[in-house]
Amino acid sequence: MPDAPLNVLLGGDAIPGHRTGVGRMALQLAQSLRGRPDIAELRLLVGAHACTPDLLDRLDQFTPPPDPEARANGARGLARRIPGLARARAQWLRRWLNREAAQLGAPLVYHEPNLIARPFDGVTVLTINDLSWLADTHFHPRSRLAWIESRLADSLTQATRFVAISHFTRDEMVRHLGIARERIDVVSLAPPASFRPVAAECAHETLARWGLVDQSFVLSVSTLEPRKNFDRLLAAHGELSHALRRSHPLVIAGGQGWGERLVGRDAAKAIRAGELRLLGRISDQDLERLYSRCAAFVFPSLYEGFGLPVIEAMACGAPVIASSTTAVGETAGNAAVLVDPLDVAALSEAIGRVLRDRSLAVSLADRGRMRAADFSWDATTALLLASWRRALAG
Repeated sequence: MPDAPLNVLLGGDAIPGHRTGVGRMALQLAQSLRGRPDIAELRLLVGAHACTPDLLDRLDQFTPPPDPEARANGARGLARRIPGLARARAQWLRRWLNREAAQLGAPLVYHEPNLIARPFDGVTVLTINDLSWLADTHFHPRSRLAWIESRLADSLTQATRFVAISHFTRDEMVRHLGIARERIDVVSLAPPASFRPVAAECAHETLARWGLVDQSFVLSVSTLEPRKNFDRLLAAHGELSHALRRSHPLVIAGGQGWGERLVGRDAAKAIRAGELRLLGRISDQDLERLYSRCAAFVFPSLYEGFGLPVIEAMACGAPVIASSTTAVGETAGNAAVLVDPLDVAALSEAIGRVLRDRSLAVSLADRGRMRAADFSWDATTALLLASWRRALAG
């Protein structure tokens, strides 16, 4: 007898607005779950609201409605200053989410893709994307560290089962959080299904908008924050010959996160010389085109739980240079040039080699497309469903 379709409450706080890595992952998961025959009802939890999947059709116009509990108690920031208010809010959220679950009925799973779960008395599956906050406190602002410290223990206690997005992250969870290995399912991420190589003529408008020449720029993608290692990437690019720097500017797509990155004298000089272009946040369509038409994609992050841009770039046919550390090497497999992200000279040498050696670039692009084909959201969703059913059975 087939398993009954599941009701799913999916944490969706990171989906509306400007999406970082967690938001992109949560959006892809929500889209993949929508309309599946093994999903009875899906609700996206945004603040204290359980939204139906049609939210995905109106994300550009979506403004979260007022939080009724926050309206009653005043600004949410008061919870940090008034004794007992944080606990009262948590109790209110627990009652609210329990009511939402009761209305949907069993079998039901609450899945939180962003580490800290809402208080809930039912089956909870928690994704842990990385443990970067433990690896180096300089990787996150103090406010984020305080948020994790104040709520992580309750989330770990509440979780019925855990999901890690790489074997590296699973091993970190066992080592540093003391979670039993058998309670963790490894479920990799995947690029959007639309991410495929784009022909030069189809990318012309995007390239022209930023004054870029087809296959004549070095691309990197991420939010600008300390652990993404962009200052060393700029230094590595700066060690290329003058001619190569001018013909292949460094292009970085991603919004400003926290910490002062790429704002010093070297960055200002490179920008004036046209050797550094900071694009800010861009659309997925533009991102797909830039991945497809760059001469090389470089991902020098100091710490990642998976490294989704690596697989996105490979899916679009970009030759990839990436960090050899944490989960990035696991994600890239043998389809990228892997380097120590702390070694500026090695990073520069790898970039120069890919830019000068056309046969190497073509080989990396071919291997990258084959590697990316191993990852899909259909496969990811199937593994998540299996994890949810284990949680329900356990």
